[in-house]
Amino acid sequence: MDNHSYQKPKKVRIVVDQCRPHPESGKTCRCHKVGDTFEFDFERCPQNFCAAAFHSLWPALRVLELGGRHPWDAKEGTTLVACPDPVVTVNFRIEAIEEGESFEEK
Repeated sequence: MDNHSYQKPKKVRIVVDQCRPHPESGKTCRCHKVGDTFEFDFERCPQNFCAAAFHSLWPALRVLELGGRHPWDAKEGTTLVACPDPVVTVNFRIEAIEEGESFEEK
């Protein structure tokens, strides 16, 4: 019999921190705007979330939801990730939601 205990994944909040327009065309992100907030609940892309951005966020999402931390993170439970779009830069903040904390808090 295996005595391993597994940690239940935390819920994770994704917040759009910054959307910089293209310096020449002025185009901005078609999917997200500053302040947009999404809940990530273990392996499902949030509804109305850009698939390309989600693909970039996936590794960081997994680290935070399983209680890990990147060496470059300034604050435990929070990390920053940028969208891969080379034309329009969107920066996301990913935050682990602690047990008992509501999605809207923080």
